[in-house]
Amino acid sequence: MLSWGENCQQGFRLRDGSDVSAGDGVHLLNLGFDITDLSAGHSVLAFIKSNGAAAIIRTTESQDGRRVRGKQKFVKCREKIQALVCGDSEVTLLSKGGRVLCVDTTHTYIPRPLEALCNIPVSQVACGSQHSVALTKGGQVYTWGQNSRGQLGLGSSKTCTDSPRRLGGLSALPLVQVAAGGEQSFALCVSGAVLGWGRNHRGQLGLGDTTDRPKPTPVCYLNTKKSSHISCGKEHTAVLTKDGAVFTFGSGQYGQLGHNSFCDELRPRLVAELLGAKVTKIACGWHHTLVLTESRKVYSFGEGELGQLGHAEESHPSVPLPVQLPQDTSHGPIIENIYAGGNCSFAISVKEAQEELKTARAINVTPDVIDKWVSECNSKSWKKIKGEIHRTFSSASCMNQIFLDQSNDKHFQTSSKYCGLNMTLARRAFKKLSRKDDVLAEVQAAVVLLLRSLDEIPVGVEGLRIFLLLNELLHWIQRHDTQGMSTTLTEALAAAAVQRLSAESLQVLGDWWSSQTSSTKVRHVAVWKKALSEILSSQPFPCGSRLRNLLLVLQNMYNANGRVAEHQRIPEETFCVEVSEAFLVEDLRIWHSTSNRKGLDNQPFLLCNFPFVMDLKSKKLAFDIYASNTQRAHQPMIPFGPATDFFLGLKLKRTSLLEGTFKQLAAAHPQDLKKPLVVYFDEDPKLTDVNKRDLFHHLFRKMVSPRFGMFKFNDSETLAWFPSTSKEEDKTDFFLFGVLCGLALWNKSLIHFPFPLALFKKLLGVEPTLEDLKEFSPDVGKSLQCILNYDEDELKKLDWDFIINWDGSEVCLDPQNPEKLLTVLNKKEFVDAYVSHAFNASVQAVFEEFQRGFFQVCDRDPVTLFRPEELQGLLVGQDIYDWATLKQNTLWDVWFGSSTKQMFWEVFDELTEDQRKDFLWFLTGSRRVPILGMDQVRMKVQVTQVQIGQRYDQHFPEALTCHSILRLPLYSSKEIMREKLIEALIAERAFSM
Repeated sequence: MLSWGENCQQGFRLRDGSDVSAGDGVHLLNLGFDITDLSAGHSVLAFIKSNGAAAIIRTTESQDGRRVRGKQKFVKCREKIQALVCGDSEVTLLSKGGRVLCVDTTHTYIPRPLEALCNIPVSQVACGSQHSVALTKGGQVYTWGQNSRGQLGLGSSKTCTDSPRRLGGLSALPLVQVAAGGEQSFALCVSGAVLGWGRNHRGQLGLGDTTDRPKPTPVCYLNTKKSSHISCGKEHTAVLTKDGAVFTFGSGQYGQLGHNSFCDELRPRLVAELLGAKVTKIACGWHHTLVLTESRKVYSFGEGELGQLGHAEESHPSVPLPVQLPQDTSHGPIIENIYAGGNCSFAISVKEAQEELKTARAINVTPDVIDKWVSECNSKSWKKIKGEIHRTFSSASCMNQIFLDQSNDKHFQTSSKYCGLNMTLARRAFKKLSRKDDVLAEVQAAVVLLLRSLDEIPVGVEGLRIFLLLNELLHWIQRHDTQGMSTTLTEALAAAAVQRLSAESLQVLGDWWSSQTSSTKVRHVAVWKKALSEILSSQPFPCGSRLRNLLLVLQNMYNANGRVAEHQRIPEETFCVEVSEAFLVEDLRIWHSTSNRKGLDNQPFLLCNFPFVMDLKSKKLAFDIYASNTQRAHQPMIPFGPATDFFLGLKLKRTSLLEGTFKQLAAAHPQDLKKPLVVYFDEDPKLTDVNKRDLFHHLFRKMVSPRFGMFKFNDSETLAWFPSTSKEEDKTDFFLFGVLCGLALWNKSLIHFPFPLALFKKLLGVEPTLEDLKEFSPDVGKSLQCILNYDEDELKKLDWDFIINWDGSEVCLDPQNPEKLLTVLNKKEFVDAYVSHAFNASVQAVFEEFQRGFFQVCDRDPVTLFRPEELQGLLVGQDIYDWATLKQNTLWDVWFGSSTKQMFWEVFDELTEDQRKDFLWFLTGSRRVPILGMDQVRMKVQVTQVQIGQRYDQHFPEALTCHSILRLPLYSSKEIMREKLIEALIAERAFSM
């Protein structure tokens, strides 16, 4: 062993030949045995022999003030020691069995076990001046000792403790090292994340300031630097990376940072002088630093007053310089390891390099290990396997470590945007585990314990990985769940995520999740949907934390999905579940009763506040229930009285439908607009749903047409939009047009409404985009897209300014700068301004009136259940005509024989597509299909009743559109049936137009 610095030779029992010196105070000590570990503090030095025996050497002050080492004394311990660390005067030992033993050298050399850790195997220990840190084999961190500067990480700097206490917030991190020095502490993750806590008055935590930290705090400046080892001095810290670089920070008073200066560094700074040499080991003394390079050279820098640097006194102490090592053979010693502590330095030399001691080995659950778990085994091996499963899946730290993506060091790139996990490896492992019921049962039992351990807010992003892994594991548990535990586990994970994670952590977790493959994302969403569906079907209906937690998890995933590029998103329908009518009735009852108390605390947690999880069928059902309840609420309580009290009645003449409708709607009380609509034509008192549908058909076909002139149309005259040139007196018409649209939606009527999706976006408070302008005006949209794609030279050739022509008028998109030219820097601003003018500024007045009219009828809350495209489909239907479904769902009167049924469908199949659409209008009152598809059209065919003496062939088919009933005579031939049906459709079409 080589030794230099304070009392470098004293205390050791040396053999002959130990006085070999290089002239700079470096001595070769012939101990006669190998040393596997060594540590030095202010008043004590300890080491371990290769046979596991530990020895301690005390340092005391003589009467003249000199510090003198005593003789080495072996610790009386039956267990073999694998590691040790020294504080100022106390030595902490770690046995090969994982037990922690303490020796207070001021009183005794007999170690005492720490009761709090007696049954907890420990893999590593570290000591500061007067505090200690332990890392367990399960990945937990315990601290004890003085806590004057928060060095125990317990959240306070007041409490000191002699008994180890578990450190919160680190339980899910895959830790491989703890370090301590002076009054600061650190923990290191497998993937290179560094966390520090304690004293920081010289910047020794590397956080960019000098504020102490009483709780573990991520050292963000070291993210992605591949940190692999940490060593602490009294007031400075050194970090080694996997690539052999060294970062130092903290006090530079003695040059111990190696930056050719004596300044403090508040953030980790690369030691540039070492860039040419790959460093493999680092060690910090009180105020000096040692490094060992791949070529087995030792460099030192910092305080050297007592010879601890091992080079000439006149050398520059703030620059890494080689230690002058003695030569005991022609080839020189092979340096295996270096140690620094207090004012001492040591290097262990051996003739052949030995395998490095690893104090914190990674969990090694390979595919072969999992294959062993799921293979047939006897009771003896099964007991061992159960223990391995328990240790692996009850520890968030172990799971976190096993599934890291260590190919090409990807796990070192962990950040808020990259999780560092190999999800493919995890999926394959979990799939194998799920194949055997008893193995999966053990995994589930272990996961229950793991979830209970997630009792703190994780520090940094590393601890968030466990939530992704458990989401994947729960997918496989659900698929093979025979004990009904999957929903319980899912709810427990949801509670852990919602109750313990900050908004920032939830966003990071969402971003990680959204970066996974589409198949993974769909699987993960399905886990939460299944649990949600189960509790929605339970009795009594859930309204507390069970529902809340699941909804908030899905909300976070839904929001994350919306933040990524459109081509990376999974369909929004992926998040949807079907909700029962009974649940919706209760949810809507509470929702409606609390709608006037929004913004207040203690609001109930309701499904209707999370419409993204409701499928379209459930949303429409909720809207219809809401509308029906509201309509009844606006009707009188007494069951008798004039019909005008129960309905919004419009008495119209067919010759003046528009004028009469607008006049009566303008005169109607706002509350009456929420009642069910009934329409009477030409003083006919007959109450029928046909009149209502006929009214909507007539009015919208007339009003929303190029000839009518109320709206502007695109070049192909397929889409309408609000005019930008309307007069003040026209506003009333747009208000009433909005009322009419609201009435159609409120009364479940499909209408002819050829407006772009932008209208429905605006109704729902969603900003229109360039894609909407492309829909309305493909040529303009294409031109604007080209502008976004153009480079600077192409835009110069255009020589455009911010003045455009819209709706026949010249408009300046930037009135404050009318001479502004279009450039590559402002092209997006130009396009956004163009789109905004087209859909917002140019039509603001008339659209606000339309919107006011629409929401005069429909309450805003139920409308906001829908996405823009859903609201559009709800109002105008869809053009997907599944005629086979219509046939399949048709119900026939018992009086019809098979020959008549066959005859009818043969006639129907021979109709043109337009004639079939006419038939749909004849049957339902609309040529378009309801948004939920043709499955919603249930045609009932009844035999037409004829008077005695009349023949069926004399009559036309008739329809009751409110019930989709077709009254069909029993025709004598297929030809007569075709003739009468087509004539009925033509007559109906002519009547309607």
